[in-house]
Amino acid sequence: MYKFTSLVIIGLLLVSCGNTPVAEKPLSYSPNTIQEATLFAPGVISTENNSEFEIMFTPDGERAYFCRRAPEKKQKIYETTFVNGDWTTPRVCDFSVDRDETASITPDGNLFFFGSERPIPDRPNQGAFDMNIWMMKKTGDRWGTPVPLPAPINEVQVEGEQWPSSNNNFLSAVDNETFYYTTMVRGSKAIKLYQTQYRDGTFSEPEEIKGLFEDEKYWIYSPVVSPDGKYLFFNSFAVPGGAGGEDIYVAQKTAEGWSKAQSIGPKINSKNEEGAPRFSRDGKYFFFSRSENLGNDEYGEWSLYFIETAFLELENLFD
Repeated sequence: MYKFTSLVIIGLLLVSCGNTPVAEKPLSYSPNTIQEATLFAPGVISTENNSEFEIMFTPDGERAYFCRRAPEKKQKIYETTFVNGDWTTPRVCDFSVDRDETASITPDGNLFFFGSERPIPDRPNQGAFDMNIWMMKKTGDRWGTPVPLPAPINEVQVEGEQWPSSNNNFLSAVDNETFYYTTMVRGSKAIKLYQTQYRDGTFSEPEEIKGLFEDEKYWIYSPVVSPDGKYLFFNSFAVPGGAGGEDIYVAQKTAEGWSKAQSIGPKINSKNEEGAPRFSRDGKYFFFSRSENLGNDEYGEWSLYFIETAFLELENLFD
């Protein structure tokens, strides 16, 4: 299974990993038409001996942030820049100092969120494993000091609490105010989807999004909304209609909210593990992570794949 598993005043100290304005025209990440799931930037971003997953782009599409885990090491967030049709050698972001993952940037490029195992000041974890969401604001062309989000978005584990209870690591921007995230609320039995609004520096009380599956027992995580706002994507485990194990699902926007979720289909879902759906900023490309099924409940390292969104034929899933 795909387990990745008091607001403080933002300091004046700045960390690296800058930001850039929105592009005037879309970028093409491949000279070829990508009709099938294809390894993304092999040898540079997707490498042989590391796990790479969860990619995010700046609004101009010229910089990417992704997660890489070297063997026997904690994962870190890396950055790379698209220059003359190629990605530069990735480097670890200076703010990535612990087990860090799931980079997320608002469409206006002003806020950067990520998940981290680093402790929250004055809120020590007393459970077995705890991750929380941290936020950075853009200051000039750089990112400010990371600060943890407040409760109830971040809930630190109490004594005896186990993963995935009270864990969350990914806050996904629907627009510059509306966000989705998933967590297992303490005392509940499933990871569920929540919506919150960010206005005037404050997050609203989260509201649960229901109805994606007939049975609410299935876990929902890593949610993203397509850039055109029409589709909600997430991954889930062992849901009927999937290909087995971890699969990606999609729901369509309706007048009442979101439709029942459907498997994204065999172009993406397979006997392997698939998760972490993402998009290029213009929506042209769909990205996801895949881990090879080695049998006996063992899986290989994660790698990043992409396909042109048009070839997913999403409209056919909801006829």
